[in-house]
Amino acid sequence: MEGKLIRMGAQTLTNRLNRYLGKKELELQKLALGMEILLINVSKLIIIYLLAAMLGVVVQTAILQAGYMLIKRYSFGLHALNSTVCTVVSCFIFVIVPWLLNGVGVGNVVVIAVFVPVIWCLYRYAPADTKARPLVGLKTRKRLKKRAVICGIVLMAIALLSPDQEISFLLTLGAVYQCIGILPFTYRLLKRSEKNYEAYERA
Repeated sequence: MEGKLIRMGAQTLTNRLNRYLGKKELELQKLALGMEILLINVSKLIIIYLLAAMLGVVVQTAILQAGYMLIKRYSFGLHALNSTVCTVVSCFIFVIVPWLLNGVGVGNVVVIAVFVPVIWCLYRYAPADTKARPLVGLKTRKRLKKRAVICGIVLMAIALLSPDQEISFLLTLGAVYQCIGILPFTYRLLKRSEKNYEAYERA
């Protein structure tokens, strides 16, 4: 039902936009798909932040998600198999966990102890692709790896310089979340295919 409503909404927005854009066939389909993805992401964020507001952890959720997304932007990694699973998992890791651990903080020693292996994992395994989105091109993967490592270092510096230990904890936790999402162990545990770009490059 949710998927049907989003598709209908995406199609309505696409039709209205296309009155001005004049897209045809394939381009129109791409526009509709983009609208659908946008609506899915917006609906997820609304659910996540409504729950965070109910539990009084909006700021914590935003900080945690910011740390996670800063690294994910370049390291990519696993995605949930469908939107519902993604929403449930996101609510748990970004809202329930900071609510349960509200007020927990970490010092600089812990930040360094956690970020050093995280940055090593980014250097070793990022970017990690999926079957739906293979990262084709060695040059592209090298560029993404470099940026992922830089983002990891920047995030560690922010966590170390933060005067609030709870913020340091949330940024560190966000980095750990994303690190887990690129590990080969996680791919194998969830029975997902690794290095999907290889099949495309062989072809």
